[in-house]
Amino acid sequence: MLGLKLRGEFLGRRLQGTAIELSNESNTGATQVPAQNFLEITYPTLDLLKGIEAVGPGQGRPVVVIGERGLGKSHLMATLYHAVHDPASTKAWLGNWSVTLNDPKIGSIPLRDGMLVLGESLHRHRYKFLWDMIFERHPHGTYIKGKWEGMGSAKTDIPSDQLILELLRHTPTMLLLDEFQTWYDSLTNSKQTPWKSWAFNFIQILSEIAKEHPELLVLVVSVRNGTSDAYQQIHRVNPVQVDFRAGGSPDKIQVDRRRMLLHRLFENRLQITSPAIENVLATHVSEYIRLMNVPAGEQDRKQRDFLESWPFSPHLLQLLEDQVLVATDAQETRDLIRILANLFKSRGDATPVLTSADFKLDDDTTGIGALLDSVANQQHRSLRDKALRNLTSVVEAVPDHASKAPHLQEIVGALWLRSIAVGNLAGADPAILQADITKTKKVDDNAFQVELATIIENSFNIHQDGTRLVFKEEENPQAKVMASARNDRLFTDGADLAQLAKEVRYVISGTEEVARNFRVIALPRSWQTDPWTGLEESEHPDQWDDRLPILVLPEEPDRLHERLGRWVKDHMQKRRNTVRFLLPRSGFTNAFYDRDLIILARAEMKAREWGNQNAEYRKLHAKYQSELRDILRKRFDRFAVMYRWNFSDPSKCEFHVEALREQGSKIPDAIENALTNDLFVPEDFQDLVLDAANSNSSVGKLLKELQEPRPSGQDCIPWLGETAMKERIIRLCARGKVAINLRGMEYLQALAGEDEDAAWRRLRPKLAFTGRQLDEVFILPPSAVPSTGGSASVTPPPLVPPVGGLFDGGAPAPTPPVGGAIGDPPVAPAPDPTPPPGGIFGGGAGSGRTPFASSATSPLNLIGKVESWGIGPATPVKEVTIKVTAATGAQLKELLKKLPDGMTFELSLDKEGN
Repeated sequence: MLGLKLRGEFLGRRLQGTAIELSNESNTGATQVPAQNFLEITYPTLDLLKGIEAVGPGQGRPVVVIGERGLGKSHLMATLYHAVHDPASTKAWLGNWSVTLNDPKIGSIPLRDGMLVLGESLHRHRYKFLWDMIFERHPHGTYIKGKWEGMGSAKTDIPSDQLILELLRHTPTMLLLDEFQTWYDSLTNSKQTPWKSWAFNFIQILSEIAKEHPELLVLVVSVRNGTSDAYQQIHRVNPVQVDFRAGGSPDKIQVDRRRMLLHRLFENRLQITSPAIENVLATHVSEYIRLMNVPAGEQDRKQRDFLESWPFSPHLLQLLEDQVLVATDAQETRDLIRILANLFKSRGDATPVLTSADFKLDDDTTGIGALLDSVANQQHRSLRDKALRNLTSVVEAVPDHASKAPHLQEIVGALWLRSIAVGNLAGADPAILQADITKTKKVDDNAFQVELATIIENSFNIHQDGTRLVFKEEENPQAKVMASARNDRLFTDGADLAQLAKEVRYVISGTEEVARNFRVIALPRSWQTDPWTGLEESEHPDQWDDRLPILVLPEEPDRLHERLGRWVKDHMQKRRNTVRFLLPRSGFTNAFYDRDLIILARAEMKAREWGNQNAEYRKLHAKYQSELRDILRKRFDRFAVMYRWNFSDPSKCEFHVEALREQGSKIPDAIENALTNDLFVPEDFQDLVLDAANSNSSVGKLLKELQEPRPSGQDCIPWLGETAMKERIIRLCARGKVAINLRGMEYLQALAGEDEDAAWRRLRPKLAFTGRQLDEVFILPPSAVPSTGGSASVTPPPLVPPVGGLFDGGAPAPTPPVGGAIGDPPVAPAPDPTPPPGGIFGGGAGSGRTPFASSATSPLNLIGKVESWGIGPATPVKEVTIKVTAATGAQLKELLKKLPDGMTFELSLDKEGN
């Protein structure tokens, strides 16, 4: 098409984004490239020239760039950066455009020189406070920062105006703060962290300095609108406003905007001569004027419009601006540029002018439909599906459609695009459709009417609305659901966020087995400051059970180790070593601020709510739920667990951050496999257990210690859960490393010569206690019990057998030993001075033996007697006789079951007759 060339950034298979970054890590940001390279793609719009004048010498007001996303705020900010940082290149650029546009005023705009320029995209949150950025990057900043911090008790919350003036007098500065409102709105404002108030006060200081000392400070900020708190403080000093929606006549603004679009898209648009363009447009323009009955007095202006808009028709540009830019997700100029670039790539070589008819709805290779869908609302997508089904219907219903409807695809595409207009603008007159398909050859009027009638007769969604034709869907459940999902006023109670969190939990713990072993908690969007408010009470840490907790973060933390360390200190009072943090992929925004995810969650809610009304809604519920879950399954690719703990300085905490290959409900098991196989060090665990054995510590105490990070910078031992940890203790017991005292009822240890696996199988079922019962189970060195192994029914200090006696299977009940409370070592009293001869223990005096006996009493009293006689765990006793006066067969059987292994017994009884 007359040699017209797209800029290189649009020639790839996948279009690069047109968003402007002031700086980035790859040093390709707008302020990091040479001024000549950046200004080459920049057109001097009215707004841009106004901004350059506002930062020039002799100006004394801050500059505020106002506009919603995608309008070009960042591009304008970058241009102002180069205007002050490299005035020579900017002057040359203005001079060239002055000649090109035949406007001497452009070349005569004065530029400021010799001023340091600091620019920052604040939405990246590289700095907590504005003064941090200034102190770090200003040549005199380190000195002023030290002076401020060295003020001791006189130090203010924010740097004073005198300090900032001293800094600026050293080196005058131009300060560009892009996305200031986005950054400001994200700040917290509480008694502990009054950061928004500090920012509010500091921007006031900067604004007043910029007004009173313009030779020292030029302040430029960008905001989305003029009603925010971020803007109001600057508004007090009467700033220069660069508003993309105001200023100039509508016609001049439109011409200015279209020239900017074409210059941004094409590298040689200005080199194509007007006569050459007029020649290729001749047929299309003449037919447009005829079909639309353009008055003679308007025809010259229309021809100029076509000339200014080429290679696109002006009515196409107007249509896209009216439709695409009102879509919920569109980003104004940015998305319009991407759509036009795609359209030119797919159809630019095939036609002299691009119109609505060049959108081929059934040609997926062009990517046009997919791109429009990405920025359109649900009605756009739904109508496109309807249009495609209508197109298929015509093809199937008309065997010779190629001759009867040669422009079928073009007409359906143009009508679809025009049917997505808002209000009464939807649809198109037949005349404009005929103009859309007219390129180098005229289309016969009668032939077009026949073709159009054929299409209408065989379609089921084209309606007549007065003289206009329009695609409609009267009752489309999908459109209704999505319209409600996009209505923020219907979800002010936060139910959509709760639904999204619910789906996150389901995706990670969807199976019954996972839910039985793991507690998955989706932290809210304010997870860093207020993680528990809004969650169910059962999800608060003080209500956790023995399931392994997996905390799903909605976003990737910056300074991950520091953030997680401080979070654990501030929001976890116990069991700090048990949590696993599931992390989203790098670059993902906070899930609860992700518009696409929220819309899908809302759509799922509404479809389920209306499912009883119509089966279509039930299908939609399944569809949206499936789409949302598919996205969430792929969202997480890493987890973090505690590695080293530092309570006094959480910023020095360290975490293991491990990659995950599994998705969805396979993630919890993948985390445990990684912890068990890669991060758990058996030697460290063995050392800890041996220390506990040497200290005669209980299993309960050991497990509690394992649930907390190890102190003094020691490597943390990953918590694998109570069952896994108890099994590892039993395994050490089976290896002969330790012995275990089971609440005085039984000693566990490996038998002499016993194989480890055999010992493991024998001992594993023994440690079935849990909870507080484990506080009565002690770990001992193997030498603390007989080396022959086995079990012995004795009472270890400081605990006693179960209530009801050794043979009664009652519930355990600790009894304070003589001489102190539970936990104190027993003190053996003097023997009973008058023990009766014989008795339940039998025996008598002699052979160094001291006989003891007791009258019939309860098992608990007998235990007390044994302790009062000074009989401890290692005290040998002989001729032990226990007499039971009366019992039933069931009681006898239960008593025999309770007898310890490794001993032999005799039994005699009198059976009573019936």
